[in-house]
Amino acid sequence: MMTEENKLRFQLKTNELLSIWQNFCQSHTDLYDLTCEEYLYLLESDIEQLEEALERKSSLLESIGLLDNKREELLKELGLLASKDFATLSEFIQTLETVELTTDAKQLKSYNALLLDIITKIQDQNKKNQLFLNKAILSLKDLKESFSGKKSYKTYGSDGTTKANYTP
Repeated sequence: MMTEENKLRFQLKTNELLSIWQNFCQSHTDLYDLTCEEYLYLLESDIEQLEEALERKSSLLESIGLLDNKREELLKELGLLASKDFATLSEFIQTLETVELTTDAKQLKSYNALLLDIITKIQDQNKKNQLFLNKAILSLKDLKESFSGKKSYKTYGSDGTTKANYTP
């Protein structure tokens, strides 16, 4: 059982954690926007804008890393106050509910659900970006080979896979 002083500290630290989770959501939304911009710059072949977007993305990823470090630190402090080790967010939310911070628990669940949704969208957009880059690399490879005088053609094997053949 927590003392009143520890309960107050726990609540203050929980508010800090909620603020970090809110910042996570905002940072990941910004990351998603940058990932979409990246795709547009790829489509437009605007290398300068793409490089700038990648620099902003790298900086944003660093700040997300710092937020994550703060999150880990806060969870350790909260664990000490509650005399528990929180291995998962679910365990922490259960503790919030047992110390009568149900509003904070609901808010944290909402932020976490939103964060997971945003991360899924970022992953999907990254797959689109990677697919575009892979196609561009293949096209450049074919173009390079055509300049060297090699002709390439593809045939299909009996198993349905393609095989590239080159002529000198």
